[in-house]
Amino acid sequence: MLEEGTLSGPCSRALARAHAPFASRAVARPLHTRGLVTVTVGGATLGGSGKTRVALACVQELARLGANVVLIGHAYRAAPARARVVSARDSLADVGDEALACARALASEQRARVVVGPTRQSAVDLVAALAPRVDVIVIDGPLQLAPERSSLALLAVDADAPWGAGEVAPVGDLRAPRAALLANADHLVSVKATPAAATLGDRTVTLASLAALHHASRVGLFTAIARPARLERALERAGLAPHVVVRVADHGPMTDQARRRMGEAQVDLWVATSKCAVHLEGEELGRPLAILDGSMALLPLIVEELARLAQIVGATPTWVA
Repeated sequence: MLEEGTLSGPCSRALARAHAPFASRAVARPLHTRGLVTVTVGGATLGGSGKTRVALACVQELARLGANVVLIGHAYRAAPARARVVSARDSLADVGDEALACARALASEQRARVVVGPTRQSAVDLVAALAPRVDVIVIDGPLQLAPERSSLALLAVDADAPWGAGEVAPVGDLRAPRAALLANADHLVSVKATPAAATLGDRTVTLASLAALHHASRVGLFTAIARPARLERALERAGLAPHVVVRVADHGPMTDQARRRMGEAQVDLWVATSKCAVHLEGEELGRPLAILDGSMALLPLIVEELARLAQIVGATPTWVA
């Protein structure tokens, strides 16, 4: 309802006007960064902007440029007892789906790690103590920091609906008024919902190839994301329209009802994002699972900004195993 802006009555509009100044001030999150160079990636709307995809792409680019970089993720629906470096083998309950998916995407990167904690501050404190010294931290979530501003603040926006319903809650789904978001961002990054490729078994194929291979198949989609309709529309445009969609809440958890629906579904192929696929591990699907590749290419302007940060800190030794 927030995404569609359907709560537009007088009471909702009065509440939105009262909420807007607080939302504007909350754009800059209090965080002591311990002298580290920071890249913050926030989303324009309450979920579904693609900020984690942008943050991961920034980490991969910084590592390619020779910087030791840490992605500070969030652990939604999880409860880490302490700040920790996330392993690809960690449990979903300990670190959360997005941190686990990002750690797996970065498993081959010697210069990149993922850290989560009970709070972002505890995660930053751990990162500051790591050896060798971390050059840059990429923080998934806040657009801007206070009292010291981020070295680079990126605002992720959905390519099709960059400003959602155009209002803050409860009228719409913007995290803050558009003017406040723009004032705190150095650059906007437009994120397309359509993935470029997918992993099917031990093969990586383009989405077009997957659609051609399964043009006569019944496709099932499993989601544990905030805006599943955006992904559904993207798959339809790619020729991979799902016949069955099974949804659980953003970040899960998996439910008995979802298991039952998946068990009863008459499909030939299941499709899920890498984040959603984490929730299907250990489940008996009975059909192949294609995991959508959420990686994205950054615009040259953003790459130049990241290169500037990498030059500021200079190249450092690789991580000690």
